[in-house]
Amino acid sequence: MISFIIINYNSFNFLPVLLSSIEKKIKDIDYEIIVVNNDKKKIFLENDREKYKKVKILEINKNIGFGAGCNKGAKVAQGEILVFLNPDTEIISNKIKNVLNFFQKNDQVGALGCQLINSENNIQAWSAGVETNLLDIFKNNLGFPSSKKIWESKKALEVDWVSGAVLFIRKNIFFQINGFDEKFFLYFEDLDLCKRVRKLKYKIIYYPFFQVRHWGGSSFSSKTKQKKEFYKSQDYYFQKHLKRQLFWLRILRKIFQ
Repeated sequence: MISFIIINYNSFNFLPVLLSSIEKKIKDIDYEIIVVNNDKKKIFLENDREKYKKVKILEINKNIGFGAGCNKGAKVAQGEILVFLNPDTEIISNKIKNVLNFFQKNDQVGALGCQLINSENNIQAWSAGVETNLLDIFKNNLGFPSSKKIWESKKALEVDWVSGAVLFIRKNIFFQINGFDEKFFLYFEDLDLCKRVRKLKYKIIYYPFFQVRHWGGSSFSSKTKQKKEFYKSQDYYFQKHLKRQLFWLRILRKIFQ
């Protein structure tokens, strides 16, 4: 069995699209869907209960953050493989069996990400990448991202991290590393998770043969709040893993702002 874990916040309009895509594209395997609702507004599926009979809803009644929500969903999950999905995604590939076979044939694969397609049917940037550090961020700001070749790859690659928008991970490994670090409210929790998986000598794989559309939701009411949360998580990531570079990160940020 696999467990799809979806964290909902300000994304009620996207949920039916995602749930329907799972129903249409995931065939001939046993799965469950766990929706962790971080929104104050409750989710009601009673009118479509037969259609969404595989869906279990965990009502949190407040926004506890992406990583904390994922951890709560994982605690009740029954699957051997956990699949974390943003609510503003839509599965467009029917090749999930190939993903599961890839896990079965490769014991050293701990986590896996797929190719993300944006609303304009283009490959989305930042779906996977190389280790984040000061040099990498500097190159990104100059318009020469080190990870571009990865997300445009047409073959499976071992990478440093994959996006949490769609992230497959073995449940036993997820609990071995104690899940997501809940000090990340949003952003960088996926990079941190992948880094800790790699420390256990497991591989992170970018698998472009499985595609998911990422529409891009509205978790934040303004770009200013979004940027503030991004920088807060970026600072914590550097404090945790690259402490000596944190001062220069903040200098670099001021230069490019």
